[in-house]
Amino acid sequence: MIKALIPLSLLLVLSACANTQEQLESSQQALIKCEDRFDQGRNSNRLRIGKLEKHLEECQLSAREIISDTSAAKQREAELRQLLRHELADKSVELEYLKGRLTVRMLDRILFESGSAHILASGKQVLDKLMTSIANTQDLIRVVGHTDDVRISQALQRKYPSNWELSAARASSVVRYFQANHGVDPLRMEAVGLSKYRPVTANIDDDSRQRNRRVEVILTARDTK
Repeated sequence: MIKALIPLSLLLVLSACANTQEQLESSQQALIKCEDRFDQGRNSNRLRIGKLEKHLEECQLSAREIISDTSAAKQREAELRQLLRHELADKSVELEYLKGRLTVRMLDRILFESGSAHILASGKQVLDKLMTSIANTQDLIRVVGHTDDVRISQALQRKYPSNWELSAARASSVVRYFQANHGVDPLRMEAVGLSKYRPVTANIDDDSRQRNRRVEVILTARDTK
């Protein structure tokens, strides 16, 4: 039996074909990987662009809200200056607009008797005027009680051990009045007592102490759209 012999040239051709096929498959796999990386990169860029566009939209919305809230607060200030013109004239009430917040500063002489957190009739009139201006808004309402540096008299210490308790009780009285008499949503309000530690002027005489004995109603506009 004569064994068939395969020519060397044919073996070389077959070997070259095999190598070419392997290279082709390797190249195809590399191409697929490149395409996958490209798609991932494109998707990643789309995601980043989407996040940037969303952030830009949020910034634009925030800017519009700031402009709207600032306009609302200034309108509120103009209304209150008209409603409280008599109280502003005798300096029992002060208005201040700062950093998007409107502060109505009321001296204790029109709101409370000395050492008391019971609201006087004159105080109720001022609070009613205030609510006339903000009744149809969603303003956030922060009521802050302040005192002077005079210690609570011994006769009152069982009820108000210090100016902390008195200032907090006065702020709470105003908040309760707004809720009970004007139906203000309690979630819009907070009551804070700061005692003698945030004076508007140095406690050097009766006049300066009278300015420091006050309740501040701080309004932050949040109009519903």
